[in-house]
Amino acid sequence: MKIEVEKSALLAAYKAGNADQKEMLEHLYGKELFAFDWREVTSYEKACEVLGIQAREFKEIGDRPQYMKMANAMQQLLVICEAINGNGSWYDKNGWGYYPVFVLYSKKEMQQLGEEECKRRGIHQLLAAAAALDSEDAGVRCADTSYRGAFAGADCGFPLCLNSEEKAEFVGKQFFELCCACYGITPKMD
Repeated sequence: MKIEVEKSALLAAYKAGNADQKEMLEHLYGKELFAFDWREVTSYEKACEVLGIQAREFKEIGDRPQYMKMANAMQQLLVICEAINGNGSWYDKNGWGYYPVFVLYSKKEMQQLGEEECKRRGIHQLLAAAAALDSEDAGVRCADTSYRGAFAGADCGFPLCLNSEEKAEFVGKQFFELCCACYGITPKMD
């Protein structure tokens, strides 16, 4: 007799199981099936699968649909970060958290770099800004420099916290458009 099991159901059972149950499932299906590689989380749906939850989307209703788009993006990013963090901790063993940080370039800086160099570096023009205090300080969880480079910081944004620098960089690149949507920003993509 052959029994087929959905992989997502099997992973959910493994995640919810105690040590003995996990050992039994590893014996039956192989330990490698349950090994977690956070780099495989390349979509919201995959993050939901890893966590054993259903994908959900807020309805774009009412007189402020743009807010629902932002809420959808935030909810999806939080689920993605939870799945990528993997061990239930949003911080590393030293209590440090890491964040997707975006460097903002002025229009003049982008012109100086040129279109090809901007494309090579993955630099995109934003069609809106979340905060702009003056010509030297603008942010969307961004790295900013001011006072001729004497001050640098990462601020102005919701902390989508990850437990390693590598994971934060991955989320910033893999989910760039979703990060922008979270803040109501539309990047000009090629």
